Amino acid sequence: MKELLFNNWSLWRIIRFVLSIIFMVNGIIKADYFLLAGGVFLFIHAFLNVCSTCASGNCEVPKK
Repeated sequence: MKELLFNNWSLWRIIRFVLSIIFMVNGIIKADYFLLAGGVFLFIHAFLNVCSTCASGNCEVPKK
């Protein structure tokens, strides 16, 4: 789990993380729950990096 959180931070992962924070803040300010849900969704994908894990065709976490 520690490896998932702290390694492989690419430009796209950073962009997803920054956009998720922006979406969540705007969703809270404007009381727009769809925007907030989208921000939470992006945050989970950016934080756990689940997009790149399954994009390569292998949906398993590498064991080292």
